[in-house]
Amino acid sequence: MTSFKKISVPLVMILFSFGCVDEDFLELTPQQSVADSEFLVTLADVRSAMNGIYDQLQLADWYGRYLPLVADIMGEDVKQNASANRAKEWAEYNGSTSTTHRVEREFWAEIYEGINMANQVINSALDERFEVKAAVQAEFNQLVGEAYAMRALSHFDLVRLFGQHYTFTADASHPGVPIVLVFDVEATPSRNTVAEVYDQVISDYVTAIGLMTAEEAPSNAGRFSKEGAQALLSRVYLYMEDYANAATLATSVISSGNYSLVSAADYPDQFIDGLSSEAIFEMIYSASDGLGSNHLGGMYKVTGYGDYLPSLDLLNLMDDLDIRKAMFLTDGNLTGAYGSLRVNKFPSDGAANGTDNLPVIRLSEVYLNRAEARAETGDDAGAQADLDLIRQRGLSTAPATTVTGAALLAEIAIERRIELAFEGHRLFDITRHKQSVVRVDCTAPAGNCTIPYPNELFVLPIPFEETDVNKVIVQNPGY
Repeated sequence: MTSFKKISVPLVMILFSFGCVDEDFLELTPQQSVADSEFLVTLADVRSAMNGIYDQLQLADWYGRYLPLVADIMGEDVKQNASANRAKEWAEYNGSTSTTHRVEREFWAEIYEGINMANQVINSALDERFEVKAAVQAEFNQLVGEAYAMRALSHFDLVRLFGQHYTFTADASHPGVPIVLVFDVEATPSRNTVAEVYDQVISDYVTAIGLMTAEEAPSNAGRFSKEGAQALLSRVYLYMEDYANAATLATSVISSGNYSLVSAADYPDQFIDGLSSEAIFEMIYSASDGLGSNHLGGMYKVTGYGDYLPSLDLLNLMDDLDIRKAMFLTDGNLTGAYGSLRVNKFPSDGAANGTDNLPVIRLSEVYLNRAEARAETGDDAGAQADLDLIRQRGLSTAPATTVTGAALLAEIAIERRIELAFEGHRLFDITRHKQSVVRVDCTAPAGNCTIPYPNELFVLPIPFEETDVNKVIVQNPGY
């Protein structure tokens, strides 16, 4: 496997914000100059390290804003407001490594930093000198399992952003991203294939699931659990078109009994309140660590930046009585091509601005993953049942689904658009289904409203800071 060379001098100095740790930990050689296995030496160190990793995942340049935002603005369910200024080049499919906000650079730097942080935990745990007392072995295993799950999620996010979808080639042999298992500042890695990256992601999730068996597993969805790893692995298998495994993993989560769909009445509150009965893994923000207007919600709200709006392409899919219409708010200042609605799915405001919890995966997606997997394998009845649970929760008067085959798959795809809107799924669903982006309600410049499949622009460019210093890494075509 390859290692990763950080793309600029400041990024080589990977420093964690660990909070309170043991004194012997504070006397260690600085982290950036020692091997992974020499850095963490006590259980308290591992606990602190995991807190730092979760903080990394919450950044605005990862799950706090840009990952879910970019994946949706490159689809057809979101349109630009006249004031759009953040990530607009990706909404308009004219991005490059010289654009203003450099979203691709932040993804590359922050996610690989998260991987290096996870590697510190994993590789310290693998060191035979790291001794764990029997009384805390279960907790230790849980924490290391969380690190494996974080490394899996990180590599998966990178390969989704910088590599074409899994079935772009018959054997997934097209370029993915470097797999990083050890920090090596001298390395100049090439890109692993998409197949190799997915294999590593699966391996890490399977290892994580096997380790996270502590009786006192994380008490809420703000930390990885065994079911969180299973749920995200079901997504990985779905993207691979391994429908049998996707359905099996989804069923494991559903059957665990640890989660249930929230009621229709409680649906709108699950995002601002967080930690609902259907939350499996989500980013938790408090008033002390909230992102303010840099939070995902700030990209949509009038009290934030308000750069993006819901498109009629999405709104026209929804019945007026659907409870999910509550995620839109009328703004009388919007007129003409911009309509009159704003996204209000993440509505925190005032002193609590930017404190809505942001889902990474929740139970409704797991049901929809299983519905699609079942439909693809001929289990129409099972797929219909899963689809109806989600659809009729949103619209109680919706009739039971009776269509089968391709028509059933089309209905499931529509439900994914409605249920998972603004949570960062749309581009990935479009490309894995080998579809074109067709925006009817479009405020982007002429020529940027329809993006045919296949297309080089469905993936982001490797940052020039990396390609300039690493001559063996290959840039994505079109950049």
